[in-house]
Amino acid sequence: MSDPQPVTSIEATPLAIAAPFGSAVTSDTASLTPAVDADAIAEKQLGSPPVQLAQAESVPASWLWLNKHDQKFIGVFVAVFLMLSGYHWATLGGWGMRPIELERLPVRQYDFRIDINSASWVEWTQIEGIGEATAQKIIADREANGPFGNVKDLLRVKGIGPKTLEKMRPFLREPNDKTAPENAAP
Repeated sequence: MSDPQPVTSIEATPLAIAAPFGSAVTSDTASLTPAVDADAIAEKQLGSPPVQLAQAESVPASWLWLNKHDQKFIGVFVAVFLMLSGYHWATLGGWGMRPIELERLPVRQYDFRIDINSASWVEWTQIEGIGEATAQKIIADREANGPFGNVKDLLRVKGIGPKTLEKMRPFLREPNDKTAPENAAP
């Protein structure tokens, strides 16, 4: 085998390309032949591989269809937005603030108790198990027979039995019970 001969120069030679109607068009071979590897040619001529210079990758002038000024504006806008969001988050988080202690009042039970001698039929209907008809009967009995002496006197009203009276008892105030309404919770 023979040693390959070094190539001293590469020249483009014109080619004839067939054109319609028999006319010929010439063109240089650079556009029609495959590109020649420049590194291979330099290596053959110099006898050593070529020194590769580090090529800096350039940032394209436009990115996402934005020019340099738009990119700077958006960058500054995002930075300011993040700073303000961080500040807002820090202030809402209560950093550097003392916690507030709330003093709550004790829960008050509503004391719903009616006076059996002065309650209207509307007040009587607020008690569970007493409807409008029974409340009207209680008022009619009180007007006909006088005030009730105690809670047990409600048994004289037709429609109120011992079971109904026991269900109503927590909501009734005895006539001699001097528990005033101002002691009851509003």
